[in-house]
Amino acid sequence: MKTVFTVLAAALLASSFAMSADAAAKTKNRVIAQRQAECQAQAKQKYSAIHFLKRRAFVKNCMNQKA
Repeated sequence: MKTVFTVLAAALLASSFAMSADAAAKTKNRVIAQRQAECQAQAKQKYSAIHFLKRRAFVKNCMNQKA
């Protein structure tokens, strides 16, 4: 009985960490997506569609600065 209780407690503890880590990852991904959208909007204003390499470099640089 003692081992069953110990295993059950360990499983609950492990699952609680997994759930909180998953929630934190979703929040972090949402923030990163928002930053990327802002950087892409700035790049779109600064460079025309012809300069797609400059636009992509601007987005990368912008993401690195905000990180």
